[in-house]
Amino acid sequence: MSTTIALQQQQKDPNSGHVDTLTIEQEELLRKFWTLFLNLLSPENDENLTYSNGDALKFESTKLKPNSTSSSKSSKVGTFLNGGSSKKSLNSEGGISGDTNGTTSYQPKPTSRPSSKKEIKDDKYNESGELNAALELYTPGELRTAAWRLSGADDPDLIFLRFLRARKWDVHKALAMLVSTLKWSLQIGVSSILALGEPGLENYFAQKNLPGFRAQLELGKNYCRGTDREGRPICFINVRFHKKDDQSLEVTQRFTIWVMETVRLMIEPPVETACLVFNMAGSGLQNMDLQGVKFMIQCFEAYYPESLGICIVHKAPWVFQSVWRIISTLLDPVVASKIHFTRDDKDLLEFIEPDHLMSNFGGQDPWEYKYIPSTEEENERMNDVATKEEKLKVREQLVRNFEELTRRWIDEKFNKELKKERDETKIKLRRATLELDPYVRARTYYHRIGVLREDGTCDWGYSDRQK
Repeated sequence: MSTTIALQQQQKDPNSGHVDTLTIEQEELLRKFWTLFLNLLSPENDENLTYSNGDALKFESTKLKPNSTSSSKSSKVGTFLNGGSSKKSLNSEGGISGDTNGTTSYQPKPTSRPSSKKEIKDDKYNESGELNAALELYTPGELRTAAWRLSGADDPDLIFLRFLRARKWDVHKALAMLVSTLKWSLQIGVSSILALGEPGLENYFAQKNLPGFRAQLELGKNYCRGTDREGRPICFINVRFHKKDDQSLEVTQRFTIWVMETVRLMIEPPVETACLVFNMAGSGLQNMDLQGVKFMIQCFEAYYPESLGICIVHKAPWVFQSVWRIISTLLDPVVASKIHFTRDDKDLLEFIEPDHLMSNFGGQDPWEYKYIPSTEEENERMNDVATKEEKLKVREQLVRNFEELTRRWIDEKFNKELKKERDETKIKLRRATLELDPYVRARTYYHRIGVLREDGTCDWGYSDRQK
């Protein structure tokens, strides 16, 4: 009943369901979500909480470990997902599989799929099966580490609420979605992508005779600039520069993840989402990449839920109509509702202030994209193992403190001092994560040009133009 009430409240007031706008029912479901999460990945099953950024030239998918206690964990998750009834574990081979060109692209392959049309509709990405598969492949400690890596410098409650809203406040489905995401992030190697960064990824693919990662940046195929009228960072994709055969699907996938994780750094509270502009001016059928689009859709729907605020398809050519008929059938209705089409540059002004819109789109912002390559010096801190370990320990202790406070918060609903202490720990955890970041994540183009600051804020240079 509380699930239905929470959903109705969100539908009535779209601003509800966020950290500072929770109703009583929504907050109670957040407590239940934390309870399930902490019980599933309980400390007694956790050897050590670490923050590994992976081998410099290996993605984490190469380090899967069979779980000796998988049967007990599978029965536990079966209880969660089925209201107390035991359920036989589902298995999965999800992982990195080779495509026809000999490259490795992410292709989840569960051995058991939902059987009915309703089940398929309700579990589009087989998240219940992926959850059980995750518990077969990883220890609670590995999943717990992945969860705190996923949280990053964001409010942990904010992350959990994304999954709750995406699964219509059903805590069991939200848990399945979260753990499915953790499995995916471990298999595709999100932390390794961030640790390698621009030069590391170019070298990684060069060793596999798969050039093209740096070309994505040099061409200006994608860049981020400014914020829209809602304060969301704007990510531009210039479709005319993309040709499917110029790079492998693996390069496209890793580049997409690198972009999405970089944009995450640009989202400043209280904003929670980003603005995506598909600039299709000058594009044609040769620029269409259905596999790439499918992967992006899956990322937004399954792995980065509630992170897309609006998607603007700008100046779509007539040939796009046939492609759109295919794409539209793949979209979740919630994601589809966020897509808008603009024909002329002036139409963009409905969504973006003139002084925040670049002049080549008819705005007043004179900024032009020009890629600046990385330097060896900018990532020197990643070699400072002693300092990194010190900062890791600080963050790990704060994580443990926050988990303990959360356990108490679950039971002591009306303890205002406890809530205050928990909120203060969130701030400390964010600060510790930001201080750790340059030791585990390679700097980006946006750090180089001064947009991304190490205190977690962004500087788009608007104030400088006003002086």
